[in-house]
Amino acid sequence: METPKPEGVDSSDVSLTEVDTVESKLHTPHIKRVPHLHKLEKKHSSGDLHSRLKTRKLLGVGETDDGDVHRSKLSQILGHSDQLYIRLPPGLRIWQIVMAIIMSTMALWAFIFPQHLFTTMYGGEFENTLPIRLYGVSLVCLSLMYWYTVNTVDKDMIRLLLLCSISFFTLHTIVSALCLPFVTTLCALPLLFLCVRLVCICVSVYFYWVFTRDWKSSSKEHWRLYKQQ
Repeated sequence: METPKPEGVDSSDVSLTEVDTVESKLHTPHIKRVPHLHKLEKKHSSGDLHSRLKTRKLLGVGETDDGDVHRSKLSQILGHSDQLYIRLPPGLRIWQIVMAIIMSTMALWAFIFPQHLFTTMYGGEFENTLPIRLYGVSLVCLSLMYWYTVNTVDKDMIRLLLLCSISFFTLHTIVSALCLPFVTTLCALPLLFLCVRLVCICVSVYFYWVFTRDWKSSSKEHWRLYKQQ
């Protein structure tokens, strides 16, 4: 049965239109609808921002040196200023400057006036100044390390520097305390320097304990997030 042709339309145009319609139907891919599409559109936990941050922290993806996680891809590519994210204990910068000044003063004192340093700090006489000058050279290198790390925000570097301070002043105090009984004329200056070293030990131990406590708390937080996953 032939389809009726519209009035005013040529038969050749109608045949071309039918051919184009058939070809378009043949080349159109068959799209199969997925049943229960609403189940696939459910919200996953990884879609939440907080869950994504926890997942990144557990997997170590985009993690910084201090254990923080980048909040976005842009901050991961461009980076961020650590001074805006890392919170140091109050008074730490002042203590670092004080330690650098103390080390520099002792280094110059031992290198330039070795005999006066030994007489003042240990209350004795020592003729050979070469070991004291070498001691001053070692203190110069140590003071340079202190000045170099004044503006650092690396927690591992600051923790290592505080540990070096604790070890240096503790051993220095032990040696000075063992030498006090053998001093013939006991003066007040060696005892004063001994008290100063004890104060330096206490302050350095306090800041080192603060950094160790923060590191343990961050490790416990990572373990808690891992158990939640």
